[in-house]
Amino acid sequence: MKTYSDLYKNKKINAWLDITTNCNAACPQCHRTDPKTLKKVNWLPLIQWSLEEFKTAFPPKTLEHIDRLNFCGSLGDPMMCKDIFEICEYIIKESKCYIIINTNGSMRTEFWWQHLSYIIGYDRGHMIFDIDGSTQEMHEFYRQKTNLNKIIKNMKAYSLYGHAGVFTVVFKHNENHLKEIHKMVDDVIGDHYHLFVPSDRAHHIEKFEFYKNGKAQFLEHSPKYGLSAQRTHLEIGDL
Repeated sequence: MKTYSDLYKNKKINAWLDITTNCNAACPQCHRTDPKTLKKVNWLPLIQWSLEEFKTAFPPKTLEHIDRLNFCGSLGDPMMCKDIFEICEYIIKESKCYIIINTNGSMRTEFWWQHLSYIIGYDRGHMIFDIDGSTQEMHEFYRQKTNLNKIIKNMKAYSLYGHAGVFTVVFKHNENHLKEIHKMVDDVIGDHYHLFVPSDRAHHIEKFEFYKNGKAQFLEHSPKYGLSAQRTHLEIGDL
């Protein structure tokens, strides 16, 4: 088993970063969401890294030892960080790091996404968009406050110069539509990386209750594919 020192010396560090607690979505099972109101939980402060803070934490000499930088927020969406474009630009110019970003993709303009894909390119990064349904109703049952049509347009814009993939959380309500979701994306950006992960955010609760407009609704685990604790992920060949 390789130690941190080995990875550092061989420039193979894989770093996972949370750079903001801001998010435009209200996913009921997210740690930042109060399921009773679909608003941010009170205990979470809104913070984000600036470009200067990132440069201080990751100067070029530090970046030399990092192979991959993964921006995948547990408490926010990385693309809601106001300086994310400049941070990516800095990483591309000052290092050889590969950038991986997970995002709901329902923010900013198509031009912004196209410009970012031009900066990162196919060889230096991978953008993973969260898409949980083949229709707006299906998608937003979990990805509350996001717009599927906007995500598709932004993903298409990014794929012009960059590598785009998709992450789908599997529940009972979408388990029979996974091939539809894959085909919908395939029709837009062509053959792509697509990961399907059964939810385990509330694996001890058979029906996860949340409230929208004062009315109780329920997210149910996928009977067909189980929990991600039982099976970490599914690929299109498994469906």
